[in-house]
Amino acid sequence: MRKLFGARSDTPAHTRLTNGYDLFGWVMRMQNIPSFWGRILSGEHRTTPEEADFLREKGCKLALIFDELTERGVSATDGTGDALRAVEAARALAVPEGNGIALFADIKETWSVNHNWMITYANNLLSNGYVPGFIGNTDSSKNFNFNRQCSHYVQFMEDTARINTAYWATQPEVSGEPEEWAPYCPSALSQERIDLWSNLDQITFGDMTVKTVYIRDKDVLRFLW
Repeated sequence: MRKLFGARSDTPAHTRLTNGYDLFGWVMRMQNIPSFWGRILSGEHRTTPEEADFLREKGCKLALIFDELTERGVSATDGTGDALRAVEAARALAVPEGNGIALFADIKETWSVNHNWMITYANNLLSNGYVPGFIGNTDSSKNFNFNRQCSHYVQFMEDTARINTAYWATQPEVSGEPEEWAPYCPSALSQERIDLWSNLDQITFGDMTVKTVYIRDKDVLRFLW
């Protein structure tokens, strides 16, 4: 099935540029029409209802990222507090509950994470009408911890981990649309179970940077808003 192109940025997609384009239009001109756009749920640069409406009008889905995390927090055993803050942010944005929309926890490239944190994060999202998602360094030679802990998560959560969890790989770093779907993945998963894959290519305008991401196929869009 055809892989879908998408974007991720700290800058809102509807930001007007000095060249007459908005950021969405600039990405479309420079590369392709984004099928989805990754944006954060909280903090100074969080997405807004206006941006969500703008993207919806473009037929572009939102990949919702919760990055208000610390390594100390995600390496502990209880993700309840982080999950509830993600839920609060999603509700403030009026993200509908019960529709299988993922709230992606952004586990930074060098961080350690605890599978118990992942389990409690996931269970609290599920009990509040959302689906867990995890962004992680899937190259075990660079961060074996994520491989091991995510595999423990999969083994414990079983069907929930295989059906109702979204996975976003950051490795290997490749440029251009991948000819084959070959992201690195935790040992308890197959490559076909990785849903999104970050790309090396970037689109810039001034000090604004848009990172490119690919989705395995259109079925993955069910996790996005």
